[in-house]
Amino acid sequence: MAFSYYLYLITYKERNAINMLRYFFPILLLITFSAFSHAKDCQFDDVTFHSDFSTARLSTCERLAKHEYHIGILPENEPVNPSPWFGFKVQSKTDSKVKIKLTFNGNNPRYLPKLSTNGKDWQNIPFETKGKEMWLSLSTGKKPVWISAQEVIDNQEYDQWLARLKAQRPELHIETLGSSEKGRPIKAVVKQSPNNDEWLIIVGRQHPPEVTGAMALFAFSEALLLDNTLSNPFFKRFNLLMVPDLNPDGVHTGNWRHNANGVDLNRDWKNFAQAETRLVRDKMASIVQNGGKIVFALDFHSTFHDVFYTMPDDHDLAPIPLMKGWLADLDAETGWVFKTVNKSASSPDRGIFKQYIADHYKVHAVTYEVGDNTNRQLIPYVAKKAAKALVKNLLEVEPDAFYVKQK
Repeated sequence: MAFSYYLYLITYKERNAINMLRYFFPILLLITFSAFSHAKDCQFDDVTFHSDFSTARLSTCERLAKHEYHIGILPENEPVNPSPWFGFKVQSKTDSKVKIKLTFNGNNPRYLPKLSTNGKDWQNIPFETKGKEMWLSLSTGKKPVWISAQEVIDNQEYDQWLARLKAQRPELHIETLGSSEKGRPIKAVVKQSPNNDEWLIIVGRQHPPEVTGAMALFAFSEALLLDNTLSNPFFKRFNLLMVPDLNPDGVHTGNWRHNANGVDLNRDWKNFAQAETRLVRDKMASIVQNGGKIVFALDFHSTFHDVFYTMPDDHDLAPIPLMKGWLADLDAETGWVFKTVNKSASSPDRGIFKQYIADHYKVHAVTYEVGDNTNRQLIPYVAKKAAKALVKNLLEVEPDAFYVKQK
């Protein structure tokens, strides 16, 4: 009898342990994966790898041979879009040449590696690939060099950029909408006149690695706000809400795609499970509740090539000709050096920003995609021309042609 009772106790405890594991295992898995996706330092006899800066991502280190190392790069969680961001510093006690093998958790590389000697100025560097591996050859010394998937645009750079805009346009209001999932401020630029009720919405950096999209957002917004030939007529009629850095947590930790909770923000515009998307949704709702009208929206991203993702003509957005007119004018300005590609599609139930704007506010929204490797001189040139063409086309629309009633 005592033995049976003892056996019952063991079985009961085991059942409880199993039930607890079932509850906690997904949480533990995410915590474990997050912990191992970052390594602070990897120190060998002569060479040290660091990830002690914002946007860095370095997961595992291994010495393969003398002057030859393997750096493993893991995503923040899985499944994830295969956009493997990497970032680390390398230094050595003596001047030497090292070879570095980069692997990306079984994924192909996406980004062409960049090098900096100060963390600010970047240049492309030679590389080789072997299957899904990327190989770098570097000269190292006591002064560290930075290696990154793309140029680094971190949260501090956004703050500095906003400060420069405010210095040049004191009437701009830099507003904190609230906090990210990890408590970082979600900042917005608001330019509003009491007699204006039509609003342009701009968002950016939902996906942390998409740096060329950030470059385009900077140039587009500067043209809109600082070029008097555009800003004066535009802001006589329209207001602006711009949220340039929607995923500061993911940016800081060098995530491949997601926010701090492992969620793709550009798939959360249906469920609104994340603080970041809720903040923008609520701000737009407040605008409408106070008599404003959302009339157009832009979402800046990066992909493999330059493309504008728009909504189909049969989606009953007002006014129908606006999108074609804007892109035709952009093509007329830039066609000598830039091919304007328009791909229209509806993606109901996927939680995409442009779909939410189109479905909820019945107006045009565009995902402005910039190629990962688009020439860095071309990005601001096209973005400024895009701002000019959009201002022209928006001003040509009669106020009552957008729509009558919003939800």
